[in-house]
Amino acid sequence: MEQVCVILTTTNLKEIAEQIAQELVLSDLAACVQIDEVKSVFKWDGKIDNEQEFRLMIKAKASNYQQIEQAIIAIHNYQLPQIIKFNITDGFQPYLDWMTGAFKKEI
Repeated sequence: MEQVCVILTTTNLKEIAEQIAQELVLSDLAACVQIDEVKSVFKWDGKIDNEQEFRLMIKAKASNYQQIEQAIIAIHNYQLPQIIKFNITDGFQPYLDWMTGAFKKEI
């Protein structure tokens, strides 16, 4: 089975989140991108900051990671975007098969 992964990124602009999601799915780099609202608390420039953000959960083939990273960077509005990859080692096999098969044909 081909290795699959989940990649997380966040942005404070809904338009940017939607643009990243559309680009990744339309270019067959991701099988699915989920967007949800979150509140992030973090330290930036020595201060505690709170930000309403949109989190993108990108489901993709692990072999697409570098292209996905570059696509996110090209669109993203942050100076230092979160881009974190989690390899999936196990899961519901029919769903994992769909993830890799989504790149080969229309669903």
